[in-house]
Amino acid sequence: MSWVVIDELRVAYGGTTVLEGVHLEIPRGSLTAVLGPSGCGKTTLLRAIAGLLPAAGGTISVGEKLLSSPTVQIAPEKRGVGWVPQDASLFPHLSVGENIGFGLKRNADRPARISDLAEMVGLEELIDRAPSQLSGGQAQRVALARSLAPRPDLILLDEPFAALDPQLRSTLRREVAELLRGQSNTSLLVTHDQEEALSLADYVAVMRNGAILQWGTPREVYERPVSRWVAAFVGDTVELNGYFSGGQVQCALGLVEAEMADGSEPQDGSPVCVMLRPEWLSVRAGGTDGTVTSVAYAGHDALVGVELPSGTTVRARVAAPDLPSRGDQVSLGIRHRALAYSDGSASSPIAPVSTR
Repeated sequence: MSWVVIDELRVAYGGTTVLEGVHLEIPRGSLTAVLGPSGCGKTTLLRAIAGLLPAAGGTISVGEKLLSSPTVQIAPEKRGVGWVPQDASLFPHLSVGENIGFGLKRNADRPARISDLAEMVGLEELIDRAPSQLSGGQAQRVALARSLAPRPDLILLDEPFAALDPQLRSTLRREVAELLRGQSNTSLLVTHDQEEALSLADYVAVMRNGAILQWGTPREVYERPVSRWVAAFVGDTVELNGYFSGGQVQCALGLVEAEMADGSEPQDGSPVCVMLRPEWLSVRAGGTDGTVTSVAYAGHDALVGVELPSGTTVRARVAAPDLPSRGDQVSLGIRHRALAYSDGSASSPIAPVSTR
């Protein structure tokens, strides 16, 4: 059941439209990531949900409560929405405990709630410390606890790990995701980090130029991107020009099983772009012969460049124990059905292979 419903949302700054026709439904208790490049409107979407920007069109609802429409604008403090900013933004004159409890009423239950939250985020020993005495990761934990304190209907996270070093970012984001799921919170995370969105979220919405292009599970978005732009944005791609013929594409890899991912129905012989992920290719399996031209080693695996007889070079992702060397002769196989798109040639143009 959808808990948050954003329907045909339009948001403008002055005369400039930033969001147009945004539709997004978030199931209760889920963690949804809005993934997109800088400037695509992700933070504007969060600010509109939080009540910091009005809706010029469409609606925003949480549960049965209408928060925003062209005629309705519930005040931010009355929305039941928590916010975790990118830089923690703690009050420097308040202790950790006072920051956590900032949004709570001063009653008999307040100290216990602060103590419980501090323990929940692993900071119970630091409850009397000043923000200046905290590390970046600890400060973000305080910001998260503060947003959870009033038991909001929705938690908004605005790239909360972006300012942290890579190792801490990886650890903290995993801890935060587990904590939010453990509390059955409904959460919306905005990020430009593909790995972060795919590894943490229950659902991913891909955003570009103020519009949602695709929504689905991480696996659906990664394995069945609706466009070549989405495919390239969420991960590495191998793109080849080819000709479509009854569920197959003739390209530099030979005759490849493929389906039209963009919903089009091209006629046989129509030019298409065929897309595979590097890990969908296997090296040293029966298939198309080629020569290894590069090995980009990453520890656990590597991207292996293979030049095909046509002169085309493709990249396969290979597990580290099985790496070939430059100059090796290998065979490329395909272990996953390819996707085809009818919207023009590949981004790295390659001469089409004749179907004769």
